Amino acid sequence: MAKRWIYVIFLISSGLLCCLKSQEVRSRQTFFKGERVLKLQNFSAAQKRVEKKDLELLKLWESILTGRSAPLSRVLKMQYRTLGLNHVFTPSGFHLSAVLLPILLLVRGWRTQLLLLAVIGGGTCMLSGFSALKRMILIKIFQRLINLKLGFCLALVLDIMVGTFQTNTLSFTYSFLFLGIIYAGFSGLRLVIWFFIAQLLLAYFQGQQVSPLLLLFSPALNLIFTGVMPLLLVLAIPLANWQLDTGITILRWVQQIVSWAADCALQVPTIEVNAVSLVGIGLLVFGKRRILPALLLVFCASLNTESAREPGAPAKEFSPLGGMEKVVYGEREVRIQFSDGKCRSRLVRGYWYQSCSPRKKSSRRKRV
Repeated sequence: MAKRWIYVIFLISSGLLCCLKSQEVRSRQTFFKGERVLKLQNFSAAQKRVEKKDLELLKLWESILTGRSAPLSRVLKMQYRTLGLNHVFTPSGFHLSAVLLPILLLVRGWRTQLLLLAVIGGGTCMLSGFSALKRMILIKIFQRLINLKLGFCLALVLDIMVGTFQTNTLSFTYSFLFLGIIYAGFSGLRLVIWFFIAQLLLAYFQGQQVSPLLLLFSPALNLIFTGVMPLLLVLAIPLANWQLDTGITILRWVQQIVSWAADCALQVPTIEVNAVSLVGIGLLVFGKRRILPALLLVFCASLNTESAREPGAPAKEFSPLGGMEKVVYGEREVRIQFSDGKCRSRLVRGYWYQSCSPRKKSSRRKRV
């Protein structure tokens, strides 16, 4: 049952990503569009109370709470992207689960939990953006009313009909893919491997590369942020001096771990995801291991195949006699400009082929 569930999740997610990619190609615009986010005034005022070296950590703190990642530096964004931690800057189920976990442990009654989720959902609906967070609250409410998997499916159907699916389809796909893996019932190493396969699928459609160290770093870092998130939320209100110092200290230690993990990931060769590798992963997932060696043999045999044809002999051969004026070097060809013509040498199947042509005379007549 769990395997059938995870297969359906990946097939539907792949279909949604294909539709988004084709829309991107047709419109020549990236399918990822940022949502409107909140700007916390207490964090803006706190910029005058922190040292210059801690200003980036303060911006990181606000970005984690609100998703407002524009003020962050490019280096910091690259570190989180390398480690697959972009969801940290998107208020979603990760934030909701991290914040509600200590509360739900104290509140045992399902009716009280349902009322709490309804109050949070009503307040969130009054804010613009936060589509992933609204979707997660809806899923949690349906799961309290029905059960885990059926509530997940019905909540997403309702989100498609009247929710945020039309405005942010990519966010819906992310929620469907990763939450579907969580609700499949896997745990431990199997859950980590399925999350890694999901990262490979997204990397293929986004044209990115994946570090194999994500298998090790991603679960550990997500666990760290799950423990830190409730503390950062509590310390952000009203952000007094002692709260500011404590939050900056916590984030300094967390950021040191993130920077170290990102440096390690950059030292290891990354995985370039292409169609053949996705087919190979699919064969492994569906248990078709006998076909995999044949696929790898065909793929490796075609890696060094030169698709360009050998040029034929020119009908009228020309040899320039003038002086050489300019040489342009390319990856597969060299162009030489003479005073009376030009030559082009191309590298085809390990051999250089040269073709020359005379300089064209101007068709403009001189005025008398």
